[in-house]
Amino acid sequence: MPFGVLDDERRPGLVGEATELVLAAAGLGADQALRVWVLIHEQPDGTWGAGGTIMRYTEVAGLATD
Repeated sequence: MPFGVLDDERRPGLVGEATELVLAAAGLGADQALRVWVLIHEQPDGTWGAGGTIMRYTEVAGLATD
């Protein structure tokens, strides 16, 4: 994930959604949520690559809206 995209208010939402998806895929109930660990790795702009080239955050964000 690009550095700085998530703030302290948005991070819990990402972790919650990822946890729910993993639990559902594994057929586990909410009581098993502590079995799911979500690690957020933020990467500085210019350290993402795709298609043999460096992708800047603005380019990645543009792809998400297309």
